[in-house]
Amino acid sequence: MPSLATTLLALATSATAVLGHGHVRRVIANGVSYPGFEFWATGDESQTVTWHFTTQDEGPVPISSINGPDIVCHLGATNAQRSIPVAAGSQLKVVRFNTRGGYEHPGPELHYLASCGDAGCAKIDKKNLKFFKIYEKGLVKGGMADSPQKWASTEIHKRVQPEGEGFIDTYTVNIPANIKPGQYVLRHELIALHRAQIGDTEFYPQCINLEITGSGTQQPEGVAATELYHSNDPGVALNIWVDLQSYKIPGPAVASGLSKRGATTSKRHPRDLEA
Repeated sequence: MPSLATTLLALATSATAVLGHGHVRRVIANGVSYPGFEFWATGDESQTVTWHFTTQDEGPVPISSINGPDIVCHLGATNAQRSIPVAAGSQLKVVRFNTRGGYEHPGPELHYLASCGDAGCAKIDKKNLKFFKIYEKGLVKGGMADSPQKWASTEIHKRVQPEGEGFIDTYTVNIPANIKPGQYVLRHELIALHRAQIGDTEFYPQCINLEITGSGTQQPEGVAATELYHSNDPGVALNIWVDLQSYKIPGPAVASGLSKRGATTSKRHPRDLEA
């Protein structure tokens, strides 16, 4: 009789990408809910704060596109015209909607910021955005994929809630307390590793326009999103369907010099989990 891990591996390998399809439905800041772009919405989408995308099934950016423009803010992404006013040192809630609530996509959660500069986030060319990482979380607990392996995304998914015709997962984003004020794009990303063993790692970036206020002075240098990952990165090309005890989160390190919410000094998030 096949083991549970073997059965789950077979399901993950054969499953269509629809199981992970979804988008940011809304962002909550200071008690105010701001709408995200909905591809199938029939109303006015001009007031949304998330960048628009063109994929009808809301599926992932494939690994073949991680060094192209689609990795920036999702497939065919174009600028959102509205921004969320948010104070440095405050907190956002990013609410992602999915039509499937019972299937967990194991992998890391990553947050990036990129200054929009004088162009402004409503007009900046996405190729000119330079992202620096402000948060990352990957493997929370090592082990076999069926038990007790735990990931950033699966831990959030434990609190999944039904909503309308689907389900929502809510993620917390902390804006650095000493970030320089200005317009920024927040890039909230999930990476799904359930098919990584066959070279089919899935990327789910979503971009959100922010207007950050405050008196901070920090604005780290960033890199283009097309340079964040490579297909042979250890955190992209791997097999999680083993007794996995460590994981190297892909992308650059969390930017140094940024202070956490309510703190005066920053503590860098560990990039690796070791047994």
